[in-house]
Amino acid sequence: GLGIVSCKKEVTVTPNATEITDATNQNVAEDVQKSSVNFTDLPAKALETVNGHYNQNNIASYEVKTIPVIGKSYEVKFNDGAEIDFDSNGVWHEWKDAKGLPKGILPEAIKTYIAKNYAATFATAIDKESNKIKVDLASGIDLEFDVNGNFVRID
Repeated sequence: GLGIVSCKKEVTVTPNATEITDATNQNVAEDVQKSSVNFTDLPAKALETVNGHYNQNNIASYEVKTIPVIGKSYEVKFNDGAEIDFDSNGVWHEWKDAKGLPKGILPEAIKTYIAKNYAATFATAIDKESNKIKVDLASGIDLEFDVNGNFVRID
């Protein structure tokens, strides 16, 4: 069999810790462990997404983050600069690729809106939040949509 080996970084975030303060002045403690592990440690749905759009040989590293109350999240980084963040179930919620997002990533309504209003550019990032979807365009314009893909505003 073929085994893929990547660099894995385990991050545990503790809300009341004081070891490290990040840029937003939230207290964050990191318990970081780097080791060679099998990429197959990711949830099945995350593996399916990665394998459907990228070559596993292009994977630079991945991180497993554990955040109290929220649980685990996964971040996969690729050698070409692309990056995907997954929730604990392996469902992606943030995707960045400077060369353009792969086909099928943008919801149809958002894809149509961009094609109609920004035909000269393309989407380089999408961030699905609980009540909105943010899309970054290669032209530097950031758009915000509701969860149904309806345009809300330029961000």
